[in-house]
Amino acid sequence: MPGETELNILLTLDYEVFFGRNTGTIERTLLQPSDALCRIARRYGVPLVFFVDIGFVLRLYEEGQRFPPLMRQYDAVMKQLEDFVASGHELQLHVHSHWEDSRWNGENWDVDTRRYRLHDFDSAGVLDILRRYTHGLRELTGGRDVFAFRAGGWVIQPFTQIGTQLREVGICIDSTVFAGGTSDSETHQFDFSRCPNDSRWFFKDDPLVPTPAGDLLEVPIASIQLSPLFYWRLALAKKLGGALHHSIGDGKAIALSRNDMLRKMSRWTTSVVSMDGYKASFLEHAFAQYKKEEKTDFVVIGHPKALSRYSLQMLENFLERHKTEKFVGYGAYLDLFPS
Repeated sequence: MPGETELNILLTLDYEVFFGRNTGTIERTLLQPSDALCRIARRYGVPLVFFVDIGFVLRLYEEGQRFPPLMRQYDAVMKQLEDFVASGHELQLHVHSHWEDSRWNGENWDVDTRRYRLHDFDSAGVLDILRRYTHGLRELTGGRDVFAFRAGGWVIQPFTQIGTQLREVGICIDSTVFAGGTSDSETHQFDFSRCPNDSRWFFKDDPLVPTPAGDLLEVPIASIQLSPLFYWRLALAKKLGGALHHSIGDGKAIALSRNDMLRKMSRWTTSVVSMDGYKASFLEHAFAQYKKEEKTDFVVIGHPKALSRYSLQMLENFLERHKTEKFVGYGAYLDLFPS
């Protein structure tokens, strides 16, 4: 309608395996669901943004020196990432630093999450990780820069412990926070309750504090309020929904903390707007809400490992309804920075 604010829609994926005892196979957790998603994106001519857990890819290569089957997996992942770039999709930086301590034991991954948070490393360690990870990712991009970051598990606080190092490796955009989100699990600790209810903002020392003169841009993930009833329906869909609601990925996620689980099942909570599994059912409602509020950016998050036949269908329905909307990557925001 005339006068409506145009939304930038960003479809973003955290390209990663599971982190519990069962990480899942490369084929089912990364390759198959990502290919299915890219086929849908190609039909509608929309770009995707893959926040690549490059620490895992580098570890896969290192362990592949000892275990040839892993090298074949590495080659398949690299080919897929190269195909993403050739198809016009973006590769951006996603950091799960626990891969520094995780190893292949000959049968499966021994995942050590004691240093899951980037903050668990000292300043020199953080810079070393970011330098290696951005270098590895930039080798894949065919000359395109890597300038956007999403913290693993949304754990970006306190930002002052990692901000200088992110700047040093060329990161100027963050897309980690989501308004109202909180978690106090052993690995996922963040509090975005003070997050501005804006579409985007510049910041300096704290991604929750807009600072017009700041040199970093926050483009937050879209969020939505969910009632406990949603999570009861989600549990029912997983139990009784059959193959339609089964994740394509064949691993298992780290369980929510007891406090997080009780909170979701007993009171209203905030969720990211997601294309994963049953959460894709509220994609259309969240978009309408952002339109109504005249927001300028609608960032959807997803994970190839958590996609299902149901969620892929919901996404395709969304794209069919909104194929005239503006779908972009983070490169669209570089013009906002002073030249």
